[in-house]
Amino acid sequence: MKKLILLLLALIFAHISYISAQPSSPLLENPPKGTDVVVLPAVLDWNDVSGADCYFFEVLTDTLNKTFNWFCMSTTSNFQVTSADLNPNVKYYWRVVAHNSDGWGAPSQFYDFTTADESADGSLGNLNDGVIDLIAEDNIPQNQGNILLNRLEHASYRLENQQYFLATLNMYLFKIRITVLRISGQISASTFNELNYSTDGVIDLISDIQGRPTVFNNNTLQPEKYSLAQNYPNPFNPSTTIEYSIPQNSFVSLKIYDMTGREISTLVSKQQETGTYIVDWNASKLSSGVYFYRLNAGNFTETKKMILAK
Repeated sequence: MKKLILLLLALIFAHISYISAQPSSPLLENPPKGTDVVVLPAVLDWNDVSGADCYFFEVLTDTLNKTFNWFCMSTTSNFQVTSADLNPNVKYYWRVVAHNSDGWGAPSQFYDFTTADESADGSLGNLNDGVIDLIAEDNIPQNQGNILLNRLEHASYRLENQQYFLATLNMYLFKIRITVLRISGQISASTFNELNYSTDGVIDLISDIQGRPTVFNNNTLQPEKYSLAQNYPNPFNPSTTIEYSIPQNSFVSLKIYDMTGREISTLVSKQQETGTYIVDWNASKLSSGVYFYRLNAGNFTETKKMILAK
C-alpha cells in the first residue's frame, strides 16, 4: 500500500513538473482588442514567451464554428498578414500558442479586430460605430463621446469634399482628444489603445489618397499658452466638463461661483505639470441658474459663464 501511494505521488509530481515546464500563454499586444480599423498588411504582435522556440496561431471569423480557420507557424513573436490573406471590412479573431521542448502551452485569449474598408470614408464610419459602441458600454462618458463623434463628423465632411489635409487635421484633433481623456483618467488604457490604433489606420488611408505621409508631432500635446475652454455641454444637466491648458508647471485653482459671487465648489487646488486637463463637475444638488468658473494658474486668470438647466 505504501509503495502504491509513493508511486501515485511520483506520477502526480511528474505530471505537475511536465505542466510547469510547458510555456506560458502568450499575451496579445497588437492590434489591440476591439480595433475597428486595421490597415493591411497587418502585423499581429504578441509578447516573447520565455523559452519558446516557435508559435502557432490561428485567425478565425467565427470562434464557435471555426469558420475561416487559418493556421500559421512563426519563430518570432510577430507575423505580417498580407492583403491576400484577409478580406477588407471583415471582423477577425486570433490567438496564439507557444511551444518549447516540453510541448505546447495553453492558448492565449482571443483578440478581435476589423480590417480596414476599401475606402477611407468607410473605415472612418467603422471608427464612428466603434465610438458609439464604447459609449453604449460606458467605456467613454456620454458627453466626451459626443465630442469625439463631432470630430469624426467633421473629418468625414472634409473627406467627402476631398479636403484631405483638413480631414487629416480633424483626425489629429481626435487623436489629441483621446490622449487628453486617457491622461485625465476618463477612458481606460485598453479603450485608448483601441481608438488610437484605429485612428492611425484612418490617417494612413487618407495619406494614401494624398500620396504622401503625414507625420504627427507629439509636441502638439504641449500647450503653448494658458487657456480655459467653454464647458461642455452648455447648458447642462446635471454634469459638465471643463477643459484647461497650462504651458508650464503651475499651481492651479479652479473654482465654481454662483451669481452672487459666492464660492460653490473647488474643483482643483494643487500643483500641476504642463498639459491639458479635463475636470468633471456634477451640479445635481444645485438649482437651475447661471454659474461661473474661474481658473487661476501662474499669472493667468480667466472666468467663464455656464448655465445649469434642469
